[in-house]
Amino acid sequence: MTDDLPFSYGDTPANPGAAPRRKCPHPRAYRHGQSDGAIVVDVCQRCGHEFAPHVTRRNTNNRKRGTSDELAVARLLGGRKVGQLGLPWDVEVPGFLRVQAKKYASWPSVNDLVKWLDAIPQGRELRAVALADCPGAGTRARRLLVLDLHEFSSWFASQGETGE
Repeated sequence: MTDDLPFSYGDTPANPGAAPRRKCPHPRAYRHGQSDGAIVVDVCQRCGHEFAPHVTRRNTNNRKRGTSDELAVARLLGGRKVGQLGLPWDVEVPGFLRVQAKKYASWPSVNDLVKWLDAIPQGRELRAVALADCPGAGTRARRLLVLDLHEFSSWFASQGETGE
């Protein structure tokens, strides 16, 4: 009965104003191991993308290293970790500091430090970059806190005039 209606849609062209097709996020539920001889690789069942196990593990370790460093800096400074919110800073000590936390195997250049410091917008709090190295198992990481000297001196001068 409804098949007799005079509707014919035919082939219509793609809508140019439509949003582009989303990239496959490769969810873990759709990843399954496939054996290719002696090597086992994960394959996304949605799009067929192959994952090398060592690359996936390496990225996981980098993310864990970064989030654990943010937490360590927050505990040392008595602040809270806000890195998961997508802000330019990772740790916030309310009314005092906004800190970007970085942990690397070797120390970054001064240009990188200035870039990370400038990425934090100026406000009431001091801006800082916390750096840590990765010395290896059983060795304590060395941590540095980098501040802009002009901001530091003006912040403490204004606190001394009004606070004491």
